[in-house]
Parts: sequence; C-alpha cells; structure tokens
Amino acid sequence: MGVGSKHNLFVARLLALLIAAVSFVASCAVADELVDGIRRQTEAYRQKLESLARWCESQGLTEEAERTRRWLHPVLEDRLLVPILPRKMGTLEPPEGESPVRQEWYRRWAALRKEQADALFALARGAIRQGRAALALDLALAALHENPDHEGLRRLFGFQAYSGYWRTAYEVRRLRAGDVWHERFGWLPKGYVARYEQGERFYQNRWISAEEERRLRSSLQNGWVVETEHYRVLTNHSLEEGVRLAEQFERLNEVWSRLFIRFYTTDAQIRALFDLRNRPPVANPVQHRIVLFRNREEYNAALKSRYPQVELSVGLYDGATRCCYFFSGPGFDASTAYHEATHQLFQEVGRSVPNPGFRCNYWVIEGAAMYLETLRQEGDFFVLGGIDTPRLLAARVRFLQDRFYIPLEKFCSLGMEEFQTDSRIGALYSQAAGLTQFFMHFDGGRYRDALVNFLATVYLGRDNPSSLSQLTGVRFSQLDEQYAAYMRSLPNLPMMRIEEPTRESRSDLGQ
Repeated sequence: MGVGSKHNLFVARLLALLIAAVSFVASCAVADELVDGIRRQTEAYRQKLESLARWCESQGLTEEAERTRRWLHPVLEDRLLVPILPRKMGTLEPPEGESPVRQEWYRRWAALRKEQADALFALARGAIRQGRAALALDLALAALHENPDHEGLRRLFGFQAYSGYWRTAYEVRRLRAGDVWHERFGWLPKGYVARYEQGERFYQNRWISAEEERRLRSSLQNGWVVETEHYRVLTNHSLEEGVRLAEQFERLNEVWSRLFIRFYTTDAQIRALFDLRNRPPVANPVQHRIVLFRNREEYNAALKSRYPQVELSVGLYDGATRCCYFFSGPGFDASTAYHEATHQLFQEVGRSVPNPGFRCNYWVIEGAAMYLETLRQEGDFFVLGGIDTPRLLAARVRFLQDRFYIPLEKFCSLGMEEFQTDSRIGALYSQAAGLTQFFMHFDGGRYRDALVNFLATVYLGRDNPSSLSQLTGVRFSQLDEQYAAYMRSLPNLPMMRIEEPTRESRSDLGQ
C-alpha cells in the first residue's frame, strides 16, 4: 500500500497522550514553565505541519496534505488511546517506489516528527526533574509515537535493536537460542517451522502427525503449553487456540503496564529510566498462568467442587491458585477474559495483600477490571473507555434514568463481602464502572494519577474508607457533585432498560 493511500477512518495517528497531558495541565490554576513549554511546542508543531500540508497542496498531493493535517488531532475526551508501536525499524525512511515529490513530502514529514520527538523527550526529562513522573511518561510515549526509532525512548520502554527490529530482552534471548515466533504455533525452534506448517508435530522427542498429537493431548494434564513473555497457557483445545489467547493477553499486558506503571514502580525508579547514562536492569518478567479448557462442560466439571456456582460464570481468576480459568467455544467472552486477567495483573505484579478491598473500597477493584475489559484496537491505537461501551451505557442509564447512586463516601466503605452479597449488585457494578470512567477522564484526566495511587493503596492493604478523598485532595461531597455533572454532560440517552446479566454477580468467583 502506498504512503498516499487512504488511511484508517479512525482519527489517524492521534497524539492522544500528549494532548491529554496538555488538557490536564491546562486545568491548573497557575501555569508554570513546563506547562507553557508543552503548549508552545504543541502549537509550533501544529504550525509546521500546516506549512507542510500547504506545500503538499501546491504540489498536487491532496491525500498527503490531509494526512499531514490529521497527524495532530484533538483528543477524544472519553477514551484513552495507547499507540501501537511498530516493531520493524526504519518506518521513517522514505518509501521506495514512490514519485520523487512524494518521497520529498515523506522526508520533510519524517524530519518534523524526529524534531518533535526530541523536543517532547526534553520536556519529559524536565517533567521528571520536577517530580511529575506520570506526565513525563505521557510525553515519552507521545515522543516515541513521533519517532519509533528513537533509541533512548525505546530503551526506556524495554526495547533494544536486534536484526532490524525492536525487541524485548526476552525476545532477544529466544531468538539467540534459535527460536522464532510463528503466528499460529508460537515460539518454535527455527528448524521445526517447515514441518509444523506441513502438519507434523514434535512430541516427546519424535515427529508425529497433528491428528495424533490432538488425540494425545485431549486430556488437560497432557495438554499444550504455550509460553510467551508474560503468560503460560495450558490448554487441551489446540496449540493454535492457546497461541491466540496468549497473544490477546500480551496485548492487555502491554496496555496495562504502560497505563499503570506507577502502580508497580516508584517515582525514583521512573526517574532512573530517564537517565540515559544508565541501562535499565533486565528483569525476568512475571509469567501469569492461564488454563483454557476445550469446552464449557470440561470447565464446569473441573471447577465445580471449588465453585458450586461455576456454571454461572464464563471465566474466573482464582487468587488462591494465582491462575485464570476459561473455556473455548460458544460462551467464551473476550471482555470477561480481559476482566479476569486484569485482576490477575493487579494481584500478581508488584506487592498485594491476599484479599484487597476486603474491608472497604472494593468497588475500585471491579471498576478497574471493567475499564480494562473495554480494550480494543482502532487503527494504530489500543483504545480503552468510551461513553458508548456497554458498562458505561448501563452506568448512565442507572444514574440518569433510574436515579440510582450511592454517595461516594458510603460506596467507599463497602468491603468485598458487603458488595458481592448486596441484592443490588448489578447496579453497584454499573456505578463502579461509571466512577472509574469518571476518575480516568474527568477534566482531561485530573484524577487519573490519584486513581492509580488509590489502586496501589488498596492492593497493598493500606487503605481506609477516606483514602480516595485524601489522595484526590477533594471532599467526597464535591466528588459526588462532579460525577453528577460529568454524567449529565454526556450526550442524551434514549429510554433504556438494563437487563441484569448473571455475569455481573458471578464474574469474580475466585476472589
């Protein structure tokens, strides 16, 4: 596809993280040097892109002019967009086979992007010096979106150059060991690939047919094991299904680890990442356990003794065994998979008490999982949140039409048992989803850092019913008013009725 071809209908190549940061700092009462610097840099970049777009028009490059103008685009206030970083190096090199004038446009565009990336990285390091770790990370991601081949930024996020691609340390170890990643079969010794593609399988030191392997692995105890950087999937469905699920969860991990980096690192650790004189330590990543049953019947039978109501669930995370359980086929629900795997990430990365939210603040445990279950891909971004997602639609209906709302001070006092045994549990889940959307997006993300700190406090077991008010620095009554104003500011809804899905009350049997 040529560089001038029609790109995604979705807001193309959105600098969401940078502009979200700008909209947040713009809400501060007193502007400071860093805030002014971000504003000035953003406006200067916009003007340079506009000049390039006009040059394109003078050369008859209509599509390139449109693409240039749309590169920097206003943020969508109701959702987060996390750039999908290209793995192949050299994406800013002029494409081959294009006309000289198109190549000249691409060279000029690439030069502007590299210049902007350097400027944003300088601002990010300034933010670190001022103790603004979250803002620094937003700026760094925005800079890497501009120049995916910026070595310092790639290193900051755990990548290194290897054979023309940006790889993690784990991937480099596998590749150096002679393995390659196959989209159907996962990591394989390079010499096995051709035989696997021809229908052979290596099993217990001998080659057999794929059909024979399926028979031998029909029992979960002898199932396929798929290992990726952060996951270990055991399944008796198929190798391909195990690989697909592992890749799905790796996407979740990528987004979660960027969005919630301050959940599992300290400000001092983040400051160290920005010191280019240091090489970030190579840590062995946590490998999360997943079990995928061949069908629902096997899922129910295996878990019934521990969870008598397991048939009401479509997946669960068991905190005791530190494992997620799902089944393949009809009934599998991707949003539930993300929901339960989010519980797993919060519980297993960093430190956590066995039962976070047991005494109070249980809503944020579920709220964060419901927010991450909205994960999807649109164009060149992973997307989270949105006022049109099922959970938020339910939250809006219950608040605006059903007039259901528990004041936040009371809501934060609810512990796990009180929350899960409440007869209004569906409405409680909806309110938790609505509040999480609010704290992530209200006023350009004013409370986003506070929410991440709140989650860390709850998972460490250091919370109390007043923790959220203390971390935001805002009275509960004022937060109630802001939430009401936020919900009423959203587009009007038609009259709707919420059916009570059983999954709402049974999505966390393992906890």
